[in-house]
Amino acid sequence: MMRSDAGNARVQVIGSAMRHARKVLCSRIARLVAAPNPEFVAGWPLLVAEVEAAFRHEETLMDAAGYTGLQAHLADNALALCALHRVTPQVEAGDTDLGREALCALAAILSLHRFTADLAIVGTQGRARRAGGASARFARHDRIAAGGAAPQGAPGKRLQR
Repeated sequence: MMRSDAGNARVQVIGSAMRHARKVLCSRIARLVAAPNPEFVAGWPLLVAEVEAAFRHEETLMDAAGYTGLQAHLADNALALCALHRVTPQVEAGDTDLGREALCALAAILSLHRFTADLAIVGTQGRARRAGGASARFARHDRIAAGGAAPQGAPGKRLQR
């Protein structure tokens, strides 16, 4: 029993660290978006490096927490980083509107990731308490939200889009 409590505490600490890192990154993005054009261009490479470092840190934490959706999360992070790297030459050439648009999209992705990371942490805690408990409910919800049918005898309906 003590081992499960220690595991849950560890997962909670990991979740808290992930939320804090995302909050700091979102704050940094907001400051750069609001910066005058010369400061925006000068600050772009540092922000891209900060995003890369934050993603690596988060991925390490998620792996340590045993997050089963890590591969999909890695793919999302890779896509976001690819977009930042693709617009970097234009931003460095002075296209600050494109850079600001990219950062606003990144902030939206980070916000979504904060929500899904919280769900992942809750699911991980459920697996630590009892196999098939909360994690099974989250898996069922994921299938339903993705448009799949609810399992036989499961409450709920398919979500309408």
